[in-house]
Amino acid sequence: MAGVTDRITCPTLVLEAENDQFFKGQPQRLLAELTCEKELISVREDEGAGEHCHEGAMLLFHQRTFDWLDTLLAG
Repeated sequence: MAGVTDRITCPTLVLEAENDQFFKGQPQRLLAELTCEKELISVREDEGAGEHCHEGAMLLFHQRTFDWLDTLLAG
């Protein structure tokens, strides 16, 4: 995303899995580079969603994403 984050103007949701073995720390880097409205949601191992792509907890991932959309679109 380096070099293109300044072009993102829409509200952006960034998700972070606690134990992500592929992209550890990258959600925070992306969040720091974004200049648009943004939010970081971290999902944890004890919720069953700590692995890359929130494997094992897709319902939780969907619920948190739709909750964010509900809040965003209500405003």
